[in-house]
Amino acid sequence: MDEKSERTNTDHDTYQFIIRVSYQLFMELGFRKVSTRMIAERCGITQPALYHHFKNKQDIYKEVIITSIQQTENALLKITKEYQTLQECLYHIALYFLEHYQEDLMQMFHDLQHEMPIDIQTQLRIRWQEGFFKPIKHVFDMAEKENNISFQKIESNSEEIAFTFLQYIQTAMHPSHMKKLSNAEQTKEIRRKAKLVVHLFLFGIVDR
Repeated sequence: MDEKSERTNTDHDTYQFIIRVSYQLFMELGFRKVSTRMIAERCGITQPALYHHFKNKQDIYKEVIITSIQQTENALLKITKEYQTLQECLYHIALYFLEHYQEDLMQMFHDLQHEMPIDIQTQLRIRWQEGFFKPIKHVFDMAEKENNISFQKIESNSEEIAFTFLQYIQTAMHPSHMKKLSNAEQTKEIRRKAKLVVHLFLFGIVDR
């Protein structure tokens, strides 16, 4: 490996490390309480070294969210390919969000709405539509295509249904409650909640 390639790889590793550390800080403390000095110190680098990779704190936040959305999109697409039935697919989607976004999703939406300028809000909403929303909408589109569900009967469409399903998942998130549980208890509770979310969403609570 020549010197230029080695330097490029080192820069890429540092960039990714900054993203991971910044994600933890932003989700733990919120955008406003995090400073570039704090990020640099947590990464073990100087602020000038941080600014070599990012223009400012907003730039870091934007890349953190884009990276998170990309990871989620990859995970959702894998789920939609791996699980064939609607119920199985929705369960594993709910499980993924409850495992990875127990408190992060609410913090993310808050900071996006209250801390970001309109242009960044717009960019991230478009990317959110692509990464979070479209894979779930596709699940319902395919279910309708295979005649497993009919949106006409309920006067709705796959877009509205996908958005509602995400809202169901969000209502199941209770980070303050989860923090009191052991890791084993958290895993058990997350699985229970994922099953509950999907059951309520597909069947309701009334036996017919």
